Amino acid sequence: MRLLLILALAFLPVLILQAQDDYQPGPDSIAQANVPKGELIKGTYTAKEGSVFPGTEREYTIYLPATYNLTKASSWPFMVFQDGVIYNAPVVFDNLISKGQIPPLIGIFIKPGIVPAANPIALPRYNRSYEYDSVSDTYSRFLIDEFLPAIEAKHGLKLSTDPNAAAIAGNSSGGICAFMTAWHRPDRFRRVFSGVGTYVGIQGADQLPVLVRKFEPKPLRIYLQSGEHDNDLYCGDWWMANQTMERALKWAGYDVNHTWGTGGHNAKHATQIFPDVLRWLWRDYATAKEIKANPRGESKWKGYEVVGEGKWVTAFGHEPSTIATRLTSKATGEVIAWDGPSGLGCEDYYTIKLDGSSEKTSVDFGIGTMCFGRNDLAYWFGLHHEPIEDTFLLKIGSQYQQKMKTFEGRYAACVDYSGRVYYLYRGGIFVEKDGKELALLDWNHLGHSHPTAFALSPDQTMLFVIDDRKQYVQSIQVSPDGTLAYPQRYGVLELDSEGEVGACGLCIDTDGRVYVLTSLGIQVLDQAGRVNFIIPVPGSSGSLERLSSTDICFGGRDLMELCTSDGGHVYKLKTKVRGVVSGQMAPIKPAPPKL
Repeated sequence: MRLLLILALAFLPVLILQAQDDYQPGPDSIAQANVPKGELIKGTYTAKEGSVFPGTEREYTIYLPATYNLTKASSWPFMVFQDGVIYNAPVVFDNLISKGQIPPLIGIFIKPGIVPAANPIALPRYNRSYEYDSVSDTYSRFLIDEFLPAIEAKHGLKLSTDPNAAAIAGNSSGGICAFMTAWHRPDRFRRVFSGVGTYVGIQGADQLPVLVRKFEPKPLRIYLQSGEHDNDLYCGDWWMANQTMERALKWAGYDVNHTWGTGGHNAKHATQIFPDVLRWLWRDYATAKEIKANPRGESKWKGYEVVGEGKWVTAFGHEPSTIATRLTSKATGEVIAWDGPSGLGCEDYYTIKLDGSSEKTSVDFGIGTMCFGRNDLAYWFGLHHEPIEDTFLLKIGSQYQQKMKTFEGRYAACVDYSGRVYYLYRGGIFVEKDGKELALLDWNHLGHSHPTAFALSPDQTMLFVIDDRKQYVQSIQVSPDGTLAYPQRYGVLELDSEGEVGACGLCIDTDGRVYVLTSLGIQVLDQAGRVNFIIPVPGSSGSLERLSSTDICFGGRDLMELCTSDGGHVYKLKTKVRGVVSGQMAPIKPAPPKL
């Protein structure tokens, strides 16, 4: 008897776990009599050279609703699934479509790619983790730009191009894959179901909750599922990670729902709730098709304090042969755009006036960079048709007046209200006033490899420096006599999906915020050096990929427009703050930071 009791106690945890994970599908997940059945079409797709995933082969299944051949629709709503047919989805489609609870739609079930073995004794290359776990836009490009057009052409499908008519789903790594596809491309997918999603540290997904909070909310509707006995492995705790994602999405104002359970890392619970998930994802589709960002106005995104819900508009565009990659501004709000510092620089620059008009000016040397002091005196790093970089003083509309110093390499310059000029170059920072050297700070002991931009704090006692190969912003105190002291790291920037920062532009507002143009977008740091939010730049959706913008500054009336350039246009975004032009504005003491 005692032995039987010991055996019973030994097996009790197993029995409890089985009971906790005993999720059975309901009637909507079981084939029903008298319900029209959709058609399943199977196929294989092989990616060719030039593909995002070259050489991969993958099986797929297409579900066509029973009404497909009876309806002359111009396009169809559709739903994509990772890992092939899951959740008994074709049966659920049949049942819910027949009840009118979801629209008739096309289902596309895709398996991950495999590169066939090179020989009989070799293994294939299994692409699943590389494709699904990545936080980059690689899979979304494959799916949207390559795979879907290929099967549309092959099978004569008519998939809707309306992102509100497209859903995507997956389990485990397929769950994060579904989320990332919609995150990168909300212009193509807006309805997401993620079962036991892998939001852990495999390829950087453990940082997603932070990025969800720092990016302006996107027009997505998201349903999450996980359970208490989900995976807990070397890379993280799935159960906690899913809850952290849900809290981040809710904080950021997303239309988000969830079901938590007691199950493990499998599709049992997700399969049971899948009919309810579909009803929630596709609710009001027939009457209110558009899924909007922050639908209830509950987002706590910090960027609303600065940019509100404004959008970028084009401030300046010009002929394709002319490139404007660099920006600076004057206290009047006029923005100067030119090409540099690359090659021999550009001999033309454009002044963008407050009324939207622009004026072209030519000089007889290549422009590297410039900034403005009092009385519109311009300070240049310029090339005078020689293979060396020189600094010139120049008044707009006249020839250069004084050659200041020869530098090896040129990057940026700024000036304070007293007339001190700070030159950022390959070797460090050189400070001068009225031709007299005040300070020279060498980079060797600061660890910089490629400094790209710097700016003065509103009170003009601190220099902030960025490096396109370093993750941090550095601060250096400016002493009353113009010497530089106490250099240290100031803030840590978010990395893109390649593990790089790509910092290339910098500006400051009068409250002391630091705006850094990076490969993710414009990262905005508070006075304490913390990245509070990230502003996507034109042409991006706030992805994790490198962007094409090259510089930023404040301009426009009262310096309340944030401006950026992309090598062909200048864009502006209205803000609630005012920028700083240190050379033409007296020092401003901001309020102390909230620590």
